[in-house]
Amino acid sequence: MTSDQRLFAASLRQDLPTLDLHGLYPSEALERLELFLYTTSEKDTAAKIIYGIGTGKLGEQVLAYLSKHPLVEHVIEQSGNCIILFYLP
Repeated sequence: MTSDQRLFAASLRQDLPTLDLHGLYPSEALERLELFLYTTSEKDTAAKIIYGIGTGKLGEQVLAYLSKHPLVEHVIEQSGNCIILFYLP
């Protein structure tokens, strides 16, 4: 299955593991994100991260962090959130 197919399938799921980072400072959000990535990647192949719209600063930092993370294969940004695919073992 290609990344595009996996992303499409993940976007249809209602039960994706989700992390809501609303209202957090970037440093706190990135700490929670790191823990979430490692615990979730062991159990699932995709997840949803909600960072909200606000000023856009938190979203920028979260997306930059995800783009360089070794567990994250692909990120698709949506309005105020994103869906990520983990590398398959």
